[in-house]
Amino acid sequence: MTATRAAPAAPIDLSTWHMAGAGGFKPYGDVIESYGGPGILWYEPATFGDFLLRVAWRVHAAEDNSGVFVRIPALNDSVQRAIDEGYEVQIDERGLDPDTGRLGSALHATGAVYGLAPARASASRPIGDWNEFEITAQGPVLAVRLNGVPIARLGHGDRRSHGHIGLQSHHDGSRVQFRGLAIRPL
Repeated sequence: MTATRAAPAAPIDLSTWHMAGAGGFKPYGDVIESYGGPGILWYEPATFGDFLLRVAWRVHAAEDNSGVFVRIPALNDSVQRAIDEGYEVQIDERGLDPDTGRLGSALHATGAVYGLAPARASASRPIGDWNEFEITAQGPVLAVRLNGVPIARLGHGDRRSHGHIGLQSHHDGSRVQFRGLAIRPL
């Protein structure tokens, strides 16, 4: 991970990340891939308040599900504190609402701030192609761009103002890959 302005994104070094919950991530060169779950791989060495985070990701099937967590607390074995106290930028091409089982929920679609700010557009590339999130956090505002398109904006976030970042392993059979994660404090 990169935390400076000028440095290019480096491969994700799993030795500086910790896994909470089930599942995990496997390295494949400069890519890591989720398996099993539910769990969160979180970056332990630093917390971030206001920042710009970029990360590339891709799914292999429509049912693949994951998320990028920001401003989460340090985690032990449970992921619940991350869900309750932080924010998740969703990766779910189906937009599955877990409470109703319905597809197409804007609050659960790729790019949504999960359950808090809906995805206002669909900008994902075809399954198997790489996508890029640009997540900006400034004070209570969380803005998400996907492949350069503004997708979601939470203007009144009342959860944590600082925290760790994390990547989700969602369920057995879900394979989401990540690469090129870089974060710059604002």
